[in-house]
Amino acid sequence: MVKTEEFVNQIYGVISETFKTETIHLKGNNGVNNIVLFDEPELIPVEKSRYRIAYLTMAVFNGEKLILIVEAIIKAPTPPKEIVGPIPVCMITRKIIINKKNGQNLEYSLTDKNSKFLLLVVVPDQGEGSPKSDQISDLNEKFKGVLDLDSEYSNLEDFAICEISDIKLVLKKLLKDNL
Repeated sequence: MVKTEEFVNQIYGVISETFKTETIHLKGNNGVNNIVLFDEPELIPVEKSRYRIAYLTMAVFNGEKLILIVEAIIKAPTPPKEIVGPIPVCMITRKIIINKKNGQNLEYSLTDKNSKFLLLVVVPDQGEGSPKSDQISDLNEKFKGVLDLDSEYSNLEDFAICEISDIKLVLKKLLKDNL
């Protein structure tokens, strides 16, 4: 059984090792209450929850620019529907809000042509020689072939899905291919 806090801390360790000077927001860390994605840039206060499309695990910023979203999926074995679910959600994201425990909110609009970002979906190791491990590689390939990341509707530059044991290698490749 995967322990959520240990799993997320392991991911955070790799991310913070990679992004030494960038700002990393992690749910439940450094005063961050939660990280929320919205599908509209202009939120009507009384209807704010109508536009909420997801809560996140982690977001990496370089100044005001969102570079990377990391979604940790704790369940093992991990069903394909849960693995790929964050991809279309991130494609239509138009605003991200970091809610702080002190009540302060950091809002980032993702509406200009420079607001595309990367997504890394991390799942627990699926087991040595498990068909689920092969399935993760297949899902990466198939969804990259099916989804039009260059569409005017997509804010997602690129994505990768990986098991926790492959995170360093996959993150390095994702960054090399896109930054």
